[in-house]
Amino acid sequence: MKILYGGLMRDNYKPDGGFTFEHTNFYLSLKNFPGTEVIYFPFDKILEIGKDRFNKEILSLVKDEKPDLVFCFMVSDELALETLDEMKKHATTVAWFADDSWRFWNYSRFYGPHFTWVVTTYSWMPALYKRFGQPNIIRSQWAANTNVYKPDNTVNNKDRPAVSFVGGWTKPRQRIISKLKREGVMVSAYGSGWPLGRVSEEKMIQIFSSSKINLGLNPPPGFLNKNSLGRLFFRRSVNKIVPDIHIARNIKMLLHRGIPQIKARHFEIPACGGFLITQDADDLGKYYRIGEEIVTYKNINDLAEKIQYHLNNDDARRKIARAGYERTIKEHTYQKRFEEIFKLIGFSYVE
Repeated sequence: MKILYGGLMRDNYKPDGGFTFEHTNFYLSLKNFPGTEVIYFPFDKILEIGKDRFNKEILSLVKDEKPDLVFCFMVSDELALETLDEMKKHATTVAWFADDSWRFWNYSRFYGPHFTWVVTTYSWMPALYKRFGQPNIIRSQWAANTNVYKPDNTVNNKDRPAVSFVGGWTKPRQRIISKLKREGVMVSAYGSGWPLGRVSEEKMIQIFSSSKINLGLNPPPGFLNKNSLGRLFFRRSVNKIVPDIHIARNIKMLLHRGIPQIKARHFEIPACGGFLITQDADDLGKYYRIGEEIVTYKNINDLAEKIQYHLNNDDARRKIARAGYERTIKEHTYQKRFEEIFKLIGFSYVE
């Protein structure tokens, strides 16, 4: 099967930035998928040739290479609707949309109908896509690229963190970590904005693997912060922020932004053999047995109690981490996800 893959390669379109989530997890997983030939057409190329020429070149590539499948991990407005409509005449096209629980209202609902198939991770979305003109919806989920996310046991026990969090600083996350500190729980927080700063992918995997407890913290961002309010009047276009006059649909987006949703971290941490405590989200219990493979919390007091309990019960903690790892390896890899997607759209592959 020949696949043309389109997605952003470097974080935030920075040539010297690290590889994006989608490059590490989608492109590399498709590249290593049995029986496939993958042609990479990164969105970053727009910075060199401009959006108009980029669209012409990707359409020409589709016509010349005649791929069986065009797979895109959508970011913003890189692909013109006219380009997408024309591509559908020459290949089966699939878009994976992230953050559909809120981005659907001012983004993916408008782009979705211009693909042959749409992949979404949020449980409510299939019915909404159908209502807005896209009947071909696949409900999939994040997973782990187990060629990247795997146990790393090279950290010495004396350097092993007790409780860790990896993710960018936000005020709601700071409130949680500050509250835990007052309860006697010290959290080593890594990422942009935290005193410990960002870490490499290699270091992050070591943290997931070696921490006694890894936290998944995704509290609602709130409506009155700069980032949320800015989304009412502006949107992203490739690497720029541009005015957006569609206030009504932006308000609808903002009202849905606080819905707890499943994140890739829910799969990446168990894939590294890490023990995970996270806020419940969407239908997380469909993917892991709560309390047996991962642990969820209801509020900060519940979180503090569960952290203390599992720090003091090594056997129980290790048993849960092991079960979460085994479930992930068995069911929640990107190879499994793509096998399911290809089957649903009627494609077979040869191992």
